[in-house]
Amino acid sequence: MIKYKKACFFMLIVCLLQIGIVTHAEEKNELLQYLTAVAQGGSVYEVIADGTGDFTSIQEAVEQVESGATLLIYPGVYEEYVEIIDKTVNLIGTSKEECILISDTKDYHHIPLTVAAGTIYNMTICGSNPTKENIVPSVAKDYDTMDLSSVYDWQSQFPGYAIHIDQDYAYGRELLIEGCRIISDSNYCVGIGCRGWNTITFADCQFFSNGGGCIFLHNTQTLSGDGEAYFIMRDCELRNYLSPYVISMQSTGNINPTYLTFQNVKVSTIAYETKRFYNNDNMNTWYNLDQLNDPKIRKLLANSGYYTTLKDDLIQNFSCETWQTMQLNTNRESLLEDWPDFGEGIHYIREMEDKNDQNRGLTLKGARGGRHVVNISNPKLDNPKDGWCGLYNIYLTQQSFGNTLIEMNYPITVSSEKIE
Repeated sequence: MIKYKKACFFMLIVCLLQIGIVTHAEEKNELLQYLTAVAQGGSVYEVIADGTGDFTSIQEAVEQVESGATLLIYPGVYEEYVEIIDKTVNLIGTSKEECILISDTKDYHHIPLTVAAGTIYNMTICGSNPTKENIVPSVAKDYDTMDLSSVYDWQSQFPGYAIHIDQDYAYGRELLIEGCRIISDSNYCVGIGCRGWNTITFADCQFFSNGGGCIFLHNTQTLSGDGEAYFIMRDCELRNYLSPYVISMQSTGNINPTYLTFQNVKVSTIAYETKRFYNNDNMNTWYNLDQLNDPKIRKLLANSGYYTTLKDDLIQNFSCETWQTMQLNTNRESLLEDWPDFGEGIHYIREMEDKNDQNRGLTLKGARGGRHVVNISNPKLDNPKDGWCGLYNIYLTQQSFGNTLIEMNYPITVSSEKIE
């Protein structure tokens, strides 16, 4: 039987101070305020690996506490996959650097955190891949959409995300992930399936991907999930070390319109000179990287109010040797070590096409399959749509500003005096 506690926040923080988890008054006040705001006077349970709290396992706690409860996660490495899919449970870490949720994500269904609603704060969430099979495989869609077991088996061929958000429980609810470090060595850092009247917010988070990229998002086509959805990312950092796409967005049809807001998002990502890494069916209608290197295009964008916050060139050359050295640093024993900082912007890996590329039609020229850092998919390979980067039914809001990538910024009003 679990221990139920109406937490006295002051006494809780005193305990944290006594055992050395919170060492500064500023940290104490911040955690106190956060606990007060999130728990709203409700129940708070302690998860401590050594057995001195209410639970030793996050998943054990999730299964036993009531919806609306808050779990205070003490320092430790929690090797488990946590599923919060039919209730609201808040996870509040006492230290982002020391509260670590990690699991091996070689199986799509073994994901460190599967969650639909609530607040996740001040933790590191890590999807590891000891076999170093980093690239998301291309697997034919040979499943029956009406047979859940068929879909499940097909999904098992993929590695998992670090965080998965794709549950019907999310309908009409909010999820906030704040102050977290999210690491993936397999698939995208976060995989999202939107639901109606659902708001998903990432705030002050760091994303590190040595797998499929940082964000994968799609809307839904189930009538039970219909309604507007909102995805908000503010004051975040995206570092993408391997995939040509830092973000992938997929529209599934005319149900569940989705609105994207990016604010002060810093992006460090790579691009390949050869097209062999790119999706030939990418429907992105934004300017590709070759066009963005054209001074005339940059001038046209500036005159139209489009901008990047990066003071240096948005697209920078990146030698293949430097990239290979960086890969050695990211394929190391522990994903929890410091990740290399290769600078804000888009970094071209200067690797020329070869005869095999030419034979397969993967040349450096051409519109479809051109080099973009955002991968766009629509229900049909037909005419471009009016949404973000050519998406159907997924739109960028006017509240988007201050971002590295030009396409993330809603154009500002420019003066009548054009840039020369």
